Amino acid sequence: MHSLALDADLSTILIVDDDPSTRFVLRLILEREGYDVVEAGNGAAALDLIRPDPLPDMVMTDLMMPVMTGVELIRRLRSETMRIVVVSSNPEAAESLEVDAVVTKPFTASKLADRIRAVANNPIGGRPMEGRA
Repeated sequence: MHSLALDADLSTILIVDDDPSTRFVLRLILEREGYDVVEAGNGAAALDLIRPDPLPDMVMTDLMMPVMTGVELIRRLRSETMRIVVVSSNPEAAESLEVDAVVTKPFTASKLADRIRAVANNPIGGRPMEGRA
């Protein structure tokens, strides 16, 4: 597992999803785009990774997970300065959440990469971001 220490040339993205195959696909796409990627299987594991280390630049989270849902994770992280992207098969569940973007499962690699680039180039605090991928 990668450390959350930031490389000067890379943005760090924390992927939070209980499905290992989804995390694998997201990792492949994001690493190909030049991001440093860290993974967690649920919200509680994500918080454990974040607490002792520097904050990631972005968190990509599913909503429905065991132990701690993505909704609870987002509520706990919202006071932090980072971008938050929901990756879910139920994008309507994210409508009331304060997030930077929503990516609907299933997604294509190009649409995901385009959305993440757009979020990364958008100033933090510029939410909610219009549109969905």
